[in-house]
Amino acid sequence: MLRKYHIQKNNCDDVLVRNIYCIGRNYSKHVEELGNAKPKEPFFFQKSLPALNTTKKIYIPRNRKIDYEVEIVLLVGKGGISESIEDSPSFISGYSLGIDLTDREYQNKLKSDKLPWLLSKSFSGSAIVSTFLENPIKDDFWLDLNSERRQQGNSQQMIFSFAEQIYFLSNKIPLMEGDLIFTGTPEGVGPLKVGDKIDIGFGDTTLNKLLVED
Repeated sequence: MLRKYHIQKNNCDDVLVRNIYCIGRNYSKHVEELGNAKPKEPFFFQKSLPALNTTKKIYIPRNRKIDYEVEIVLLVGKGGISESIEDSPSFISGYSLGIDLTDREYQNKLKSDKLPWLLSKSFSGSAIVSTFLENPIKDDFWLDLNSERRQQGNSQQMIFSFAEQIYFLSNKIPLMEGDLIFTGTPEGVGPLKVGDKIDIGFGDTTLNKLLVED
């Protein structure tokens, strides 16, 4: 069993998580499906450490409607500030798939009031991550809801690449070893209900199977 606020690497090492950063609006079709404007530069929000979820369970807070968003998640292997986009990949020590759970109704209210998204994005168990792999996820990644494909994307479709995200973010906030970066979701996001079964993976590989509970 993993220690609190730790993630698992596929070489059996576990790593203490320091910060959880998430980029918004990084796939054009997802930007379009929510009626948002395409960003001119990367923008990020955070999830708190209690949001970290390494279990096989998705818990929906009572009286809240929660959406799924599958994403590639980066593990930062060293701290500091990237000196260039070319240097940025050296900060990555692992790749995984995760789900950014979102209270969409509350997020829309916060957006309309021009307020931060924190409380719609950061609640207990809302940052789901799987085992971290050493090699990049180059195949299409996907999310199946009750055996039906709902999301599918590829990192090549990103508006801002992994390297661009790391360079931009680290020059605003120096990175720490153990930071996680959720790198954006493709189109097809949607609501969850108790009893739903979620599979996430890439290519022909299933990386995680989860059950929605209350």
